[in-house]
Amino acid sequence: MKEIWNIAKKEFKETLRDKRTLLVMIVVPLLLFPVIFTIVSDIQRNSAEEAMQKELRVGVINKSQSGEILSHLRVKDNMRIISMEENAPYRQYIRADSLDATLVFPGDFISKIDGMGTAQIRMYYQSTNEGVEERISLLVEKYSERVRNNRLADLGISKEVIEPVQLEKVDIATLQEKIGKYAGGLIPYVFIIFCFIGAMYPAIDLFTGEKERGTIETILTTPVRRIHILTGKMFVVVATGIISALLAIAGLFVGLNFAEALPAQIMEVAGDILQIKFIMLLLTMLIPLTIFFAGILIPISIYAKSFKEAQSIITPINILVILPGVVGMMPGIELDIQTAFIPVINIALATKDIVAGTIDYGLLGAVYASLILFAVLSVAFSVRYFGGETNILRT
Repeated sequence: MKEIWNIAKKEFKETLRDKRTLLVMIVVPLLLFPVIFTIVSDIQRNSAEEAMQKELRVGVINKSQSGEILSHLRVKDNMRIISMEENAPYRQYIRADSLDATLVFPGDFISKIDGMGTAQIRMYYQSTNEGVEERISLLVEKYSERVRNNRLADLGISKEVIEPVQLEKVDIATLQEKIGKYAGGLIPYVFIIFCFIGAMYPAIDLFTGEKERGTIETILTTPVRRIHILTGKMFVVVATGIISALLAIAGLFVGLNFAEALPAQIMEVAGDILQIKFIMLLLTMLIPLTIFFAGILIPISIYAKSFKEAQSIITPINILVILPGVVGMMPGIELDIQTAFIPVINIALATKDIVAGTIDYGLLGAVYASLILFAVLSVAFSVRYFGGETNILRT
């Protein structure tokens, strides 16, 4: 045990001297969420303010048939009405941002309104322009409601007469369950990525880097068993991956506390989620997963002749880590006895249920069992591969 600890201490010192490893392991995960939340909050706030305060340039076809609705639009919102001919290229104007929208009134609009019929207005807009459709639709709906109420008053009819049935919807899903279903998969996805990336650079440096520096032979000639050398180095690789994930959790907590644009309800639920129990459950799943990652990364790092070759081999593996995480976030994919035994996907799905508060502890046990099984198999493979002299000294 003493030999393992000495190897680990030595490798930790070497790892902490590498600026690239420190950047990936500490700086990026710690600052990612605060930076993202700050930027997103500023963009959302500024975008919403600009969309609501911006003067809308609205083209109108058949203005003479618009009746009172245009005055309603002018009074109620910041809009500039532009009368246009029916053959005007208003679609091009909208695409070129000369107009924000165009309203086309039919020739019988006024007669249908006065005759208590249903008149139609056609609105042309570009959905990529934020706030245009929402603002105009809201104002037209308010005008329509005012006309409808006036008609009912003229006819002496109560509003309840035309609404014989009203469906009252009661959603029994809590906000926490909704967040868990739609966003809960994102949390482990980010932490899984940091576990992998945090373990990747130390794995390459502690094995391929030793080859390039010509120090691997010196280490192997020391009076320390090869299994102890591998264990010490693997301990460092796993520890850096876990540290990256923990710093990402800390960054998430800091980011949530400084995010001004998030609703108070979401902040409250997020605060409930980021409790010791949740962090410990997530951590106990990430530890065997990181050991599994290490068991894959170490043999590749041993095989590679250079740092560049190791990166070129490991980089495509990132896709194999990302894809299961994406699948775990897809709607309709639920944690069951089959998905519980698929690495990465099982953590994403289990975390979604933990966040939502609907976790099945039987399936959670299956997740732990599968993670431990894959971790043991990957470690066994690393031990066997590291035991081959030709594998280590491959040049």
